[in-house]
Amino acid sequence: MKRKKLKISTVSSYFILTLFALLIVVPFFWFISTSFDYVKSYSLRFPPSMLPKEPSVFNYKSALTNVPMLKYLKNTVVIVTLSAVLNIFTATLAGYAISKGRFPGKGIILMVILSNMMVPFESKLLPIFMVIRSLGITNNPVGVVLPSIMTNAMYIFFVKTYCDSLPDDLNEAAIVDGAGMFKIYFRIFLPLLSPIIATIVVLDVINTWNDLLWPMIVLTQQKNYTIQIGLQMYNSGASGTTHAGTALAASVLGIIPLSVIYIFCQKYIVQSIAFSGMKQ
Repeated sequence: MKRKKLKISTVSSYFILTLFALLIVVPFFWFISTSFDYVKSYSLRFPPSMLPKEPSVFNYKSALTNVPMLKYLKNTVVIVTLSAVLNIFTATLAGYAISKGRFPGKGIILMVILSNMMVPFESKLLPIFMVIRSLGITNNPVGVVLPSIMTNAMYIFFVKTYCDSLPDDLNEAAIVDGAGMFKIYFRIFLPLLSPIIATIVVLDVINTWNDLLWPMIVLTQQKNYTIQIGLQMYNSGASGTTHAGTALAASVLGIIPLSVIYIFCQKYIVQSIAFSGMKQ
């Protein structure tokens, strides 16, 4: 009787999970499929079809010719790469120092950093923009990236928590051998932080790639637009007539890099969660 109940509960669980999976997969499949459908009108077919009635790459050709997608992708890749590299350096260095460093006021510094997570970015937007403008780095990748480096408290907390799980003996043995903090950081701890670094890369790439509000404020020239600004401008009709098929194709081109990065880095996210329970 218990076995029957167990089997029924298992089947029910899989059934419910399958329904939720379909709710996510079906719209995404329609989104990809429709981008390959040659739509002659400026609106999508109704009723919608799961398979393209006229398979064609016309929408993608249109996206690459009518929308400067390659330029937008290049700008976005530059900003994303710069953001990931700088956030990795600052977050790992700060997290390691707070976790393994010995200096007064360490707890207060950590509280000040974490309190930054409680303040919405929108409330800090005006003063940050005034700083960026005074530095003369608007319409510049550095101006887009700098606020994320100044507000990466979550990444610092991740690294600090991960470093807490690493044995203190590594740090103490290196100090006995005469190594300084920077040498210990670069030679010993930085290689051990590869799983959490991969996690930071994935999270930062996703956040930076999908960010629209801040880049739209800082980047005012079309030649500097990111992929999200370019898609928003095209979909809103600001750059001319909007073709639904072209908009779908441009959106697909915009999510391909993110999908590739996540596929290759997802195993490191699992490792960072598993290794966080390491004991001395």
